[in-house]
Formats: sequence, structure tokens, C-alpha cells
Amino acid sequence: MADNSKLACARKALEFVTRGMSIGLGTGSTAAVFIDLLGKRNKEDDLDLTCVATSRASEEQAKKLGLKLVEFSNIDSLDAAFDGADQVDPKFNLIKGLGGALVREKIVDYRARRFYVLVGENKLVKALSGIVPVEVIPMSEEHVRRELVGMGASSAPTRVDGGRKFVSDNGNFILHADFKKIPDPSALEKGIMPLPGVVDNGIFTSRNVAVIVGKQDGTSKLLE
Repeated sequence: MADNSKLACARKALEFVTRGMSIGLGTGSTAAVFIDLLGKRNKEDDLDLTCVATSRASEEQAKKLGLKLVEFSNIDSLDAAFDGADQVDPKFNLIKGLGGALVREKIVDYRARRFYVLVGENKLVKALSGIVPVEVIPMSEEHVRRELVGMGASSAPTRVDGGRKFVSDNGNFILHADFKKIPDPSALEKGIMPLPGVVDNGIFTSRNVAVIVGKQDGTSKLLE
């Protein structure tokens, strides 16, 4: 069962879905709650949605619910994307990707006309800090790790799940770069990208964001 805050923001997010929309489906526990509710509403109201998933997990969930899925390359634009976040600062800068799908999430979320971020109050922070996921081509793993430390990360271990290196849906590794302070999220997002072998990183500074905050009492609020 989802906790009250996840249900609250997922229900609020449904208010921004209208018939015929093209929608990006995020990845993670809160996004999964939204996809579940979206699938149920789609069956009840025949919304005629066109969806793009940001991970294999979200794709499988959406298929089981009967949502129409297409490849991102087969549509001209997205009306909206709905996804969670690990941290949200007051300027709506985000850290995302601790679920391992940051590259596909950024591809979709940055190109949506409106990106709705679904979070609980515990994800709101005064300033971004801590683990920034960085997806890398496997052969560049050690070099990028050293370069991230040179940029100020205290460490950048490779993500491990089940005793093995985690492999993304794109066939890459993910480094967890630990930045104790991130005074300029946009500068760090852009600064990581030129490192040879980096595919993308989990700092999101797109300005098309609206944040839906769910509370444990079952209420929610929209921040724009």
C-alpha cells in the first residue's frame, strides 16, 4: 500500500490529465502510484492517452493497465510528464535518479511542456546536497570517478544492487557522486556533462516545473 502522501500527490496530479494528452510516465514509487491511478481512470473515462515510459519497469506497469505506449521518437511533443524526485529546492532545482532511470527521465521530462514533480514534504530541502547519480559508459567508470572527486565530490562509488554493479536500462553503470554542498546546481549539472564517458547526471534544473506536494494527512498542494 502506498503511503498517504504518495496517494495525495498522485490524486492531485490526475487533475492535470485531460483527454487526448501525450504523457511522460516517470519511474519510482510515487510515479508507480500515479501510473496505477492513471490506468484505472483511463479505463473508466476512455481518456485516449498516448504515453511514453522512462523505464522498463514503468513500461511494464503501464502495459498491464492497458495504457497506450509509444516510442518517444514516434511523437512530436509531450503535453506533460509526471515523475518523482529525491530532492526539491525552493527554486525547483531537483536531484533525481536514485531509482536508476535518470537518463530516460531527463530525456522525457525536459521535453514536456509541463513537468509535474510528485513528492512528499520530506523531499523539500533548503539546498540540494548529497548523492548525485551520474550515468557513465562502463569503460569510463574509473576515469569519471576520479574526475568527479576532482570536482569536489567526497566519493563516487559505483551503484551496487544485490552484490553486483547496477546496470541501467541503457546498459551503463551509475556512479553516486557525493557532493556535500551544491551552491550552484545549474553549474554542476552543466559541469559534469563534458566529462568523457558521462551520459547524463541527476541534477535537473529545467524551468518547466510544477511541484505537487503530498501530505500524510491526505491533502496536497501545488507549487508553481
